Amino acid sequence: MSRMICCVAVFAAALFVAPVHAQSMREGAKNYKPFIVENAGKALAGAKELQAAVKAKDVKAARDAWIKSRRGWEAMETVTAELFPHYDKVVDTWPDAKQGYHAIEAALFAGKIDEVAKPTDKLVADIAAFEKKVKGYRFTPQKLLDGTSKLAFEVGESKSKGGESPYAKTSHIDMQQNVEGIEASWKLVFAPTLEKRDADLAKIIHDKIEALEKLVAVNDIKDLDQKKVHIGGEELAALMQQAAPKLKLKTTKLEDED
Repeated sequence: MSRMICCVAVFAAALFVAPVHAQSMREGAKNYKPFIVENAGKALAGAKELQAAVKAKDVKAARDAWIKSRRGWEAMETVTAELFPHYDKVVDTWPDAKQGYHAIEAALFAGKIDEVAKPTDKLVADIAAFEKKVKGYRFTPQKLLDGTSKLAFEVGESKSKGGESPYAKTSHIDMQQNVEGIEASWKLVFAPTLEKRDADLAKIIHDKIEALEKLVAVNDIKDLDQKKVHIGGEELAALMQQAAPKLKLKTTKLEDED
């Protein structure tokens, strides 16, 4: 199992110590929120470290901090694009970014640290505002299902090609954090309810998440089996669509659907 299980064990424990019927998806959404808040804090802490390293003109420390901050952000992609599109746009625009992580990445990993001071200051301000926003936000099962399904589809459809963070060469880490967020969302919010209503489908989705997690657990993007990740991500998204009516939620519309 991934390290995510350790990170959210406190939140997930309630799923097993109490009768399953006591756990609703709404309660699960409340349990998932601390995972998002924690990773928002990680993204902000890394961005502040990046800011300090840029001021000190320490390229290595700046690159390490960029990666640290990005880990936190990527774990939250189950909610960023779906629920916070403004912050998703200013923090994580891709490709051809003029601001945010990827604008900084292009210059920083080319050794042009003098060019990233202003965009880094803005990144810190934007993530700080996002963190404040997310702390006061109430997540709903429908929006979390939409965001989780769309991220699974995105991992398969586009991220599997390995070009999201080409200058930092950390596209595989992006996917690892994405799957961590997917796993946390699904297991905390939806799995207990689906297990009651369709245990077979619940088991299939569980196994599919585990399989995708193993596929992205590589040390270099060159070691990624792009075809299997492509299929795995899209199949997972389709299974979540299949689960929606059983969860009494609307079926998520994915990107390539009319």
